[in-house]
Amino acid sequence: MISGPADGFDRPDAISSDGSHVWVANGGGPVTELDAATGALVRVIQGRASEDPYAISSDGTHVWVANHEGDSVTELDAATGTLVQVLSGPSYGYFHQPAAVASDGTHVWVANHDRYVTELNAATGALVQVIRASFDDPVAVSSDGTHVWVANADGDSVTELDAATGARVQVIKSPGYGFAEPTAISSDGTDVWVANLNQSVTGFPA
Repeated sequence: MISGPADGFDRPDAISSDGSHVWVANGGGPVTELDAATGALVRVIQGRASEDPYAISSDGTHVWVANHEGDSVTELDAATGTLVQVLSGPSYGYFHQPAAVASDGTHVWVANHDRYVTELNAATGALVQVIRASFDDPVAVSSDGTHVWVANADGDSVTELDAATGARVQVIKSPGYGFAEPTAISSDGTDVWVANLNQSVTGFPA
């Protein structure tokens, strides 16, 4: 087990691995990088690179950090951990307490508490679009490169987007799915898995 300030952890809120690195977003401030093969501490990243990091996603080239209180997204270089840029302000449609981030290597998807999702270009970090329809407190997002799945905590629902265009495909809210304040979501391209606040997990085909 790896734990404690000596290992660079301070209220760890989220984790992402790209197969070579493991990245941990700590609500207390830093981002921690571990070696995926050994679990050894590589570095602790602080300063502008981490403004209350709440969620994190790595595609192997870029690391994207959603800064909840900073209303921003930080991009790091996955090979070195160095800061590439901090994205914020009107040029990005104003991130608002971003709660989740997912990258499929081409697109970056950011779920904001103000009922919208921001799409970025993964190569440049440039804004592609702000998607405002069919979300109800989006708190988790996952992309398999074809579909984007957004968990809506207040809506007891999941929104599916087309990863190529960002267009809405459907909103899933059938009682048969058993969504109950879904708080986390993951897709591998074949199945979608949703963690619910009532201590249940929902699975369905992608």
